[in-house]
Amino acid sequence: MKSLIMEGPAKSRVIDIEIPTPGPGEVLVKMKYCGVCSSELEPWKTAVNGQTFGHEPMGTIEEVGQGVTGLEKNDRVTGLSSPCYSQYTIMKEENCVVIPEAVADEDAMGEALACLINVGAQMALAAPGDPFVVVGCGYMGLGTISLMRAMGAGTIIGVDIREEARENALKYGADVVYSPDTLPEEYFFSKHNFGGHVLGPGRKKEMFSIGFSRVEEFAGTGSALRLAGDITGMAGCLGIGGYHLGGDRNIDFQQWNYKMMKVLNTQIRDDDLATRYCRQALDLIARGQWKFTGTVNPRHIYSLEEFDRCQYELEQKPAGFIKALIRCND
Repeated sequence: MKSLIMEGPAKSRVIDIEIPTPGPGEVLVKMKYCGVCSSELEPWKTAVNGQTFGHEPMGTIEEVGQGVTGLEKNDRVTGLSSPCYSQYTIMKEENCVVIPEAVADEDAMGEALACLINVGAQMALAAPGDPFVVVGCGYMGLGTISLMRAMGAGTIIGVDIREEARENALKYGADVVYSPDTLPEEYFFSKHNFGGHVLGPGRKKEMFSIGFSRVEEFAGTGSALRLAGDITGMAGCLGIGGYHLGGDRNIDFQQWNYKMMKVLNTQIRDDDLATRYCRQALDLIARGQWKFTGTVNPRHIYSLEEFDRCQYELEQKPAGFIKALIRCND
Protein backbone atom coordinates (compact mmCIF):
# COMPACT_ATOMS: atom_id res chain seq x y z
CA MET A 1 0.00 0.00 0.00
CA LYS A 2 0.98 3.64 -0.36
CA SER A 3 2.01 5.42 2.82
CA LEU A 4 3.39 8.89 3.43
CA ILE A 5 6.56 9.54 5.41
CA MET A 6 8.80 12.56 5.83
CA GLU A 7 12.31 12.74 4.38
CA GLY A 8 13.19 15.89 6.29
CA PRO A 9 11.92 19.43 6.93
CA ALA A 10 8.95 20.27 4.66
CA LYS A 11 9.66 17.32 2.36
CA SER A 12 7.55 14.17 2.23
CA ARG A 13 7.48 11.14 -0.02
CA VAL A 14 5.12 8.25 -0.65
CA ILE A 15 6.48 4.75 -0.15
CA ASP A 16 5.14 1.23 -0.63
CA ILE A 17 4.72 -0.89 2.49
CA GLU A 18 2.81 -4.03 3.41
CA ILE A 19 -0.88 -3.74 4.24
CA PRO A 20 -1.14 -4.37 7.99
CA THR A 21 -3.19 -7.20 9.47
CA PRO A 22 -5.70 -6.39 12.22
CA GLY A 23 -5.09 -8.12 15.53
CA PRO A 24 -7.65 -9.08 18.17
CA GLY A 25 -10.03 -6.19 18.84
CA GLU A 26 -8.87 -4.30 15.76
CA VAL A 27 -10.16 -3.53 12.27
CA LEU A 28 -8.37 -2.75 9.03
CA VAL A 29 -9.77 0.44 7.50
CA LYS A 30 -9.44 1.32 3.84
CA MET A 31 -8.88 5.04 4.10
CA LYS A 32 -10.85 7.44 1.95
CA TYR A 33 -9.78 10.68 3.59
CA CYS A 34 -7.57 11.89 6.38
CA GLY A 35 -8.26 15.35 7.70
CA VAL A 36 -5.33 17.77 7.86
CA CYS A 37 -4.82 19.43 11.24
CA SER A 38 -3.03 22.74 11.72
CA SER A 39 -1.11 21.14 14.60
CA GLU A 40 0.96 19.34 11.95
CA LEU A 41 2.22 22.51 10.26
CA GLU A 42 5.19 23.33 12.50
CA PRO A 43 6.21 19.65 12.90
CA TRP A 44 6.09 19.34 9.09
CA LYS A 45 8.48 22.27 8.78
CA THR A 46 10.95 20.66 11.20
CA ALA A 47 10.33 16.98 10.37
CA VAL A 48 13.03 14.32 10.50
CA ASN A 49 13.51 11.38 8.17
CA GLY A 50 10.88 8.69 8.74
CA GLN A 51 8.44 10.86 10.70
CA THR A 52 4.74 10.24 10.05
CA PHE A 53 1.56 12.28 10.45
CA GLY A 54 -2.22 11.99 10.17
CA HIS A 55 -4.75 11.52 12.97
CA GLU A 56 -8.19 12.28 11.47
CA PRO A 57 -9.16 9.02 9.70
CA MET A 58 -12.27 8.34 7.63
CA GLY A 59 -12.88 5.24 5.52
CA THR A 60 -14.55 1.83 5.30
CA ILE A 61 -13.76 -1.37 7.15
CA GLU A 62 -11.89 -3.83 4.95
CA GLU A 63 -11.22 -6.59 7.49
CA VAL A 64 -12.37 -7.37 11.02
CA GLY A 65 -10.00 -8.83 13.61
CA GLN A 66 -10.71 -11.60 16.08
CA GLY A 67 -13.18 -10.74 18.82
CA VAL A 68 -14.66 -7.68 17.11
CA THR A 69 -18.44 -7.84 17.45
CA GLY A 70 -19.77 -4.31 16.97
CA LEU A 71 -18.33 -3.60 13.54
CA GLU A 72 -18.62 -5.23 10.11
CA LYS A 73 -16.85 -5.14 6.78
CA ASN A 74 -17.88 -2.12 4.65
CA ASP A 75 -19.00 -0.09 7.67
CA ARG A 76 -18.19 3.58 7.08
CA VAL A 77 -16.13 4.69 10.06
CA THR A 78 -14.08 7.41 11.68
CA GLY A 79 -12.49 7.81 15.09
CA LEU A 80 -8.96 7.71 16.48
CA SER A 81 -5.88 6.29 14.79
CA SER A 82 -2.41 7.44 13.76
CA PRO A 83 -0.54 7.57 11.43
CA CYS A 84 -3.29 7.79 8.81
CA TYR A 85 -1.77 9.25 5.65
CA SER A 86 -1.88 5.78 4.10
CA GLN A 87 -4.20 3.72 1.96
CA TYR A 88 -4.99 1.55 4.99
CA THR A 89 -4.80 1.99 8.74
CA ILE A 90 -5.47 -0.14 11.81
CA MET A 91 -8.08 1.05 14.29
CA LYS A 92 -9.07 -0.35 17.67
CA GLU A 93 -12.72 -1.32 17.86
CA GLU A 94 -13.10 0.76 21.01
CA ASN A 95 -11.96 3.92 19.18
CA CYS A 96 -13.87 3.30 15.95
CA VAL A 97 -17.22 5.04 15.32
CA VAL A 98 -19.72 4.17 12.58
CA ILE A 99 -20.69 7.26 10.59
CA PRO A 100 -24.47 7.90 10.35
CA GLU A 101 -25.89 7.65 6.85
CA ALA A 102 -26.97 11.30 6.92
CA VAL A 103 -23.39 12.57 7.36
CA ALA A 104 -21.28 13.05 4.23
CA ASP A 105 -17.77 11.60 4.03
CA GLU A 106 -16.21 15.06 3.81
CA ASP A 107 -17.97 16.20 7.00
CA ALA A 108 -17.02 13.15 9.06
CA MET A 109 -13.52 13.81 10.40
CA GLY A 110 -14.49 12.50 13.81
CA GLU A 111 -11.35 13.34 15.78
CA ALA A 112 -11.63 17.05 14.96
CA LEU A 113 -15.36 17.04 15.73
CA ALA A 114 -14.67 15.39 19.09
CA CYS A 115 -12.26 18.20 19.95
CA LEU A 116 -15.04 20.70 19.27
CA ILE A 117 -17.52 18.86 21.48
CA ASN A 118 -14.89 19.02 24.21
CA VAL A 119 -14.83 22.81 23.81
CA GLY A 120 -18.60 22.83 24.22
CA ALA A 121 -18.36 20.70 27.36
CA GLN A 122 -15.63 22.78 29.01
CA MET A 123 -16.85 26.20 27.90
CA ALA A 124 -20.56 25.68 28.47
CA LEU A 125 -22.53 28.88 28.93
CA ALA A 126 -23.45 29.98 32.43
CA ALA A 127 -26.97 30.61 31.08
CA PRO A 128 -28.70 30.43 27.69
CA GLY A 129 -28.40 33.73 25.89
CA ASP A 130 -24.95 34.59 27.25
CA PRO A 131 -22.55 36.05 24.68
CA PHE A 132 -19.58 34.07 23.35
CA VAL A 133 -16.43 35.23 21.56
CA VAL A 134 -14.22 33.18 19.25
CA VAL A 135 -10.77 34.53 18.39
CA GLY A 136 -9.52 32.75 15.26
CA CYS A 137 -12.17 31.72 12.74
CA GLY A 138 -10.57 28.87 10.85
CA TYR A 139 -12.12 25.39 10.80
CA MET A 140 -12.05 24.89 14.57
CA GLY A 141 -13.22 28.43 15.29
CA LEU A 142 -16.12 28.06 12.86
CA GLY A 143 -17.03 24.74 14.46
CA THR A 144 -17.10 26.41 17.87
CA ILE A 145 -19.28 29.25 16.57
CA SER A 146 -21.82 26.85 15.07
CA LEU A 147 -21.77 24.63 18.16
CA MET A 148 -22.34 27.56 20.53
CA ARG A 149 -25.21 28.68 18.33
CA ALA A 150 -26.72 25.21 18.77
CA MET A 151 -26.09 25.37 22.53
CA GLY A 152 -28.12 28.55 22.95
CA ALA A 153 -25.55 31.34 23.01
CA GLY A 154 -26.79 34.88 22.66
CA THR A 155 -24.60 37.26 20.68
CA ILE A 156 -21.69 35.39 19.11
CA ILE A 157 -18.68 37.46 18.09
CA GLY A 158 -15.99 36.26 15.69
CA VAL A 159 -12.54 37.83 15.54
CA ASP A 160 -10.00 37.17 12.78
CA ILE A 161 -7.38 39.03 10.80
CA ARG A 162 -8.67 37.63 7.47
CA GLU A 163 -11.73 39.10 5.78
CA GLU A 164 -12.80 35.76 4.30
CA ALA A 165 -12.58 34.12 7.72
CA ARG A 166 -14.85 36.81 9.15
CA GLU A 167 -17.33 36.25 6.31
CA ASN A 168 -17.25 32.52 7.05
CA ALA A 169 -17.92 33.22 10.72
CA LEU A 170 -21.16 35.00 9.78
CA LYS A 171 -22.20 32.05 7.60
CA TYR A 172 -21.66 29.60 10.46
CA GLY A 173 -23.61 31.54 13.06
CA ALA A 174 -21.72 34.60 14.31
CA ASP A 175 -23.79 37.74 14.79
CA VAL A 176 -20.93 40.23 14.63
CA VAL A 177 -17.36 39.99 13.35
CA TYR A 178 -14.28 42.14 13.84
CA SER A 179 -10.66 42.29 12.88
CA PRO A 180 -8.44 42.63 15.97
CA ASP A 181 -7.86 46.33 15.29
CA THR A 182 -11.57 47.17 15.01
CA LEU A 183 -12.77 45.63 18.28
CA PRO A 184 -14.56 48.32 20.31
CA GLU A 185 -12.53 49.65 23.22
CA GLU A 186 -15.36 48.89 25.65
CA TYR A 187 -14.82 45.17 25.05
CA PHE A 188 -11.36 45.32 26.63
CA PHE A 189 -10.70 44.78 30.30
CA SER A 190 -6.96 45.35 30.50
CA LYS A 191 -4.56 47.68 32.23
CA HIS A 192 -4.36 49.71 29.02
CA ASN A 193 -7.93 51.00 29.28
CA PHE A 194 -8.91 50.32 32.90
CA GLY A 195 -5.75 49.55 34.86
CA GLY A 196 -5.13 52.26 37.42
CA HIS A 197 -8.83 53.05 37.78
CA VAL A 198 -9.91 49.52 38.70
CA LEU A 199 -9.97 50.23 42.42
CA GLY A 200 -11.40 53.73 42.11
CA PRO A 201 -14.46 54.68 44.18
CA GLY A 202 -17.70 53.32 42.80
CA ARG A 203 -16.04 51.36 40.00
CA LYS A 204 -16.46 47.79 41.29
CA LYS A 205 -19.85 47.13 39.72
CA GLU A 206 -18.59 48.61 36.47
CA MET A 207 -15.72 46.15 36.46
CA PHE A 208 -18.10 43.23 36.07
CA SER A 209 -19.75 44.73 33.00
CA ILE A 210 -16.57 44.94 30.92
CA GLY A 211 -15.36 42.12 28.70
CA PHE A 212 -16.94 38.72 28.15
CA SER A 213 -17.65 35.72 30.35
CA ARG A 214 -16.66 33.18 27.66
CA VAL A 215 -13.83 33.63 25.15
CA GLU A 216 -12.32 30.80 23.10
CA GLU A 217 -8.98 31.26 21.33
CA PHE A 218 -8.33 29.15 18.24
CA ALA A 219 -5.64 31.06 16.35
CA GLY A 220 -2.60 29.50 17.98
CA THR A 221 -0.58 32.73 18.01
CA GLY A 222 0.78 34.83 20.84
CA SER A 223 -1.03 37.98 19.72
CA ALA A 224 -4.38 36.17 19.55
CA LEU A 225 -3.90 34.67 23.00
CA ARG A 226 -3.10 38.06 24.48
CA LEU A 227 -6.11 39.64 22.76
CA ALA A 228 -8.39 36.86 24.01
CA GLY A 229 -7.15 37.45 27.55
CA ASP A 230 -7.69 41.20 27.24
CA ILE A 231 -11.38 40.82 26.35
CA THR A 232 -12.13 38.18 28.99
CA GLY A 233 -14.07 39.83 31.80
CA MET A 234 -13.99 39.55 35.59
CA ALA A 235 -14.33 35.91 36.67
CA GLY A 236 -14.65 35.02 33.00
CA CYS A 237 -13.45 31.86 31.33
CA LEU A 238 -10.75 31.83 28.65
CA GLY A 239 -10.51 28.65 26.61
CA ILE A 240 -7.28 27.92 24.76
CA GLY A 241 -7.97 25.64 21.82
CA GLY A 242 -5.27 26.92 19.48
CA TYR A 243 -2.24 24.69 19.07
CA HIS A 244 0.63 26.84 20.34
CA LEU A 245 3.93 25.86 18.75
CA GLY A 246 7.05 27.77 17.81
CA GLY A 247 8.09 29.45 21.05
CA ASP A 248 6.97 30.87 24.38
CA ARG A 249 3.97 33.16 24.78
CA ASN A 250 4.07 36.58 26.44
CA ILE A 251 0.88 37.26 28.41
CA ASP A 252 -0.15 39.82 31.01
CA PHE A 253 -0.51 37.42 33.91
CA GLN A 254 -1.00 40.26 36.40
CA GLN A 255 -4.17 41.15 34.53
CA TRP A 256 -5.31 37.52 34.31
CA ASN A 257 -4.73 37.11 38.03
CA TYR A 258 -6.56 40.30 38.99
CA LYS A 259 -9.59 39.39 36.90
CA MET A 260 -9.86 35.96 38.58
CA MET A 261 -9.98 34.42 35.13
CA LYS A 262 -10.46 30.72 34.66
CA VAL A 263 -8.07 29.50 31.97
CA LEU A 264 -8.85 26.16 30.36
CA ASN A 265 -6.83 24.24 27.81
CA THR A 266 -9.71 22.88 25.75
CA GLN A 267 -7.83 20.24 23.79
CA ILE A 268 -8.50 16.58 24.54
CA ARG A 269 -6.10 13.72 25.26
CA ASP A 270 -8.38 11.01 26.72
CA ASP A 271 -9.08 8.49 23.92
CA ASP A 272 -12.20 7.05 25.55
CA LEU A 273 -13.72 10.49 26.05
CA ALA A 274 -12.72 11.58 22.55
CA THR A 275 -14.41 8.51 21.06
CA ARG A 276 -17.60 9.25 22.99
CA TYR A 277 -17.53 12.87 21.86
CA CYS A 278 -16.91 11.76 18.28
CA ARG A 279 -20.07 9.65 18.37
CA GLN A 280 -22.07 12.50 19.91
CA ALA A 281 -20.79 14.99 17.33
CA LEU A 282 -21.80 12.82 14.39
CA ASP A 283 -25.21 12.21 15.93
CA LEU A 284 -25.81 15.95 16.39
CA ILE A 285 -24.84 16.64 12.78
CA ALA A 286 -26.95 13.74 11.47
CA ARG A 287 -30.02 15.06 13.30
CA GLY A 288 -29.44 18.59 12.03
CA GLN A 289 -28.95 20.03 15.51
CA TRP A 290 -25.35 21.05 14.83
CA LYS A 291 -25.11 22.69 11.43
CA PHE A 292 -21.41 22.20 10.76
CA THR A 293 -21.08 20.88 7.23
CA GLY A 294 -19.72 22.01 3.88
CA THR A 295 -16.30 23.13 5.12
CA VAL A 296 -14.30 21.28 2.46
CA ASN A 297 -13.83 22.91 -0.94
CA PRO A 298 -13.07 20.25 -3.61
CA ARG A 299 -9.99 22.30 -4.54
CA HIS A 300 -8.58 21.53 -1.13
CA ILE A 301 -8.70 17.75 -1.31
CA TYR A 302 -5.16 16.61 -2.04
CA SER A 303 -3.51 13.33 -3.01
CA LEU A 304 -0.86 11.73 -0.81
CA GLU A 305 1.74 13.00 -3.27
CA GLU A 306 0.44 16.57 -2.80
CA PHE A 307 0.90 16.63 0.97
CA ASP A 308 3.65 19.26 0.94
CA ARG A 309 1.57 21.57 -1.25
CA CYS A 310 -1.33 21.01 1.12
CA GLN A 311 0.76 22.14 4.09
CA TYR A 312 1.89 25.23 2.20
CA GLU A 313 -1.71 26.15 1.39
CA LEU A 314 -2.78 25.38 4.97
CA GLU A 315 -0.46 28.18 6.02
CA GLN A 316 -1.23 30.57 3.14
CA LYS A 317 -5.03 30.09 3.19
CA PRO A 318 -5.95 30.52 -0.50
CA ALA A 319 -9.47 31.66 -1.38
CA GLY A 320 -12.15 29.24 -0.21
CA PHE A 321 -9.87 27.36 2.18
CA ILE A 322 -11.42 26.17 5.45
CA LYS A 323 -10.56 22.48 5.85
CA ALA A 324 -8.11 20.33 3.88
CA LEU A 325 -8.34 16.58 3.33
CA ILE A 326 -5.84 14.09 2.00
CA ARG A 327 -7.43 11.62 -0.42
CA CYS A 328 -5.78 8.35 0.51
CA ASN A 329 -7.20 6.10 -2.22
CA ASP A 330 -8.04 6.93 -5.83
